[in-house]
Amino acid sequence: MKRVIISLMILLSLGSLTANAQCGEDVLKKALNEMGNGQYIKDFNIDIKSDTKEVKFSIILNSRSQYNFNIVNGSGNGENIVMELLDAGNVLFSTADGGKYITSAGIIIGKTKVYTLKFYTKGGGAGCARAVQSLVKQFTAEEMGN
Repeated sequence: MKRVIISLMILLSLGSLTANAQCGEDVLKKALNEMGNGQYIKDFNIDIKSDTKEVKFSIILNSRSQYNFNIVNGSGNGENIVMELLDAGNVLFSTADGGKYITSAGIIIGKTKVYTLKFYTKGGGAGCARAVQSLVKQFTAEEMGN
């Protein structure tokens, strides 16, 4: 009986290592490579389980700045994870805009404040992804018309 319990524990731990490997360093490297010419700011590790509806991060974005966000889904995902940027509940961009899935989106911020970066799957399934936030450009007040 002790052997069965130990074998079961080993199998379960190997299964969790395999699940995490789907969105490990290789997925992060791909996300960083797809970042483009922007300056790296932060990366996000997204792990949506079947009982998790969504994952949210609060981020501070500065005025007069252009940001890019890109996402790379894990190889074992049943469906793509959607990334949205929200300002007080209003969607500023979505990677599932208009029924077409995109892997990156850019935005120019007019006001410094806390925004919400939200990740979810449309069908409510489980999955993992890595996302990267980068700074593309900072504008002067004159360029922004201020």
